[in-house]
Amino acid sequence: MRTKHEIHVIGAGLAGLTAAAFIARAGLPVVVHESRNRLGGRATTDDRDGFRFDQGPHALYRGGAAERILTELGVRPRGAAPDVRGVLVRDGRLHRAPAGAPSLLATTALGWRGKLQLARVLQGLARMRPADHAAHTVEEWIDATVQDDRARELLAMLVRLTTYSNHPRTMSADVAILMLQAGLGPGVRYLEGGWDQLVGALAAHPGVRIIEGSPLHELPDAAAVVLAVGSPAAATALAGVPVTRLEVGPAAETACLDLGLRGTPPHPVALGLDVPIYASHHSSPGGRAPAGHSVVALAEYLAPDVEPSRERLEAFAETMGIARGSVVAQRYLHRMVACTAIPSAALGGLRGRPDVDVLAQLTGRPGTFVAGDWVGTEGHLADAVLASARAAALAAVHHVERLPVAG
Repeated sequence: MRTKHEIHVIGAGLAGLTAAAFIARAGLPVVVHESRNRLGGRATTDDRDGFRFDQGPHALYRGGAAERILTELGVRPRGAAPDVRGVLVRDGRLHRAPAGAPSLLATTALGWRGKLQLARVLQGLARMRPADHAAHTVEEWIDATVQDDRARELLAMLVRLTTYSNHPRTMSADVAILMLQAGLGPGVRYLEGGWDQLVGALAAHPGVRIIEGSPLHELPDAAAVVLAVGSPAAATALAGVPVTRLEVGPAAETACLDLGLRGTPPHPVALGLDVPIYASHHSSPGGRAPAGHSVVALAEYLAPDVEPSRERLEAFAETMGIARGSVVAQRYLHRMVACTAIPSAALGGLRGRPDVDVLAQLTGRPGTFVAGDWVGTEGHLADAVLASARAAALAAVHHVERLPVAG
């Protein structure tokens, strides 16, 4: 009897589960190793007194790689577009947030000069080619694009909001433009009940075998291995090579405060201009809060060398009108990774990220592949996670199919 080679996947977050699903679809046996006794990684959802909190604010970009790949696997995300009516916060004062041309003209956060400059940028955004700006940092692109200080401030806020990052002097402008096009174009979807709906659907894919609570300290002896362990450091440690042999950008980190409220917040969205903080009503798709209650997620996009602060997030919640007495549940995450390694201008932007076979090249071990938000040329955040997972899985399948089959 001829037996097929088995492929091992390390890590049961979205990357590992997606890779495993594609391998199983190809008809090959696949085993997923998860060090924890819980699946999902950064896509898990916690229940606190009936309130369901993700690991920091999450949104699925409509029409992006993640949505396309989930559809390919037969996973239909349940959710809805968020209410984008909101306020801008500067110096403790609230201003109407521009959600389109009419509100841009009405906001008091900008003068007429700034409104005209920002409107010109937003109107021309769809025609921009992100790759043309890969060699420039976000800060360089913004400075060259708008001259008005307030318009630059607002554009920087929109970049933080769509990229989940506050590294304007490092991040390449191609990813900023790409995410602005997605966020201000098709927009995002908030998932009903939380992101663990995706985890459950992917883990249930036929033919996927998962072993929980099985930490590995070296690569398994297998025909092919997909490392979906979350970070370059973890991947290189398992492969036995120094992380310094990989060139990647810095991590984007956030401090997160989730609030379970009695009733709904005064404003669906609040965006800081002079502080890099964001707050959004996340329970509108349903399944997130008990009847008559709601969930608000706050995040501070941490700049390099800035320490997280729960007090800053609590103060921002009060500024946007959330009374302390309305908070019935909460969960604070001191330092969360929003993106493992941002695309940097110094490394060539999105095209400078490592390929899925980078560890095979570094170790000389064919059949070793990686997946994560720091891998591959396509997308950012979850889009990069699922795109690289699909590419790594198909590369592993192709590698195994060329091997002789044991008889």
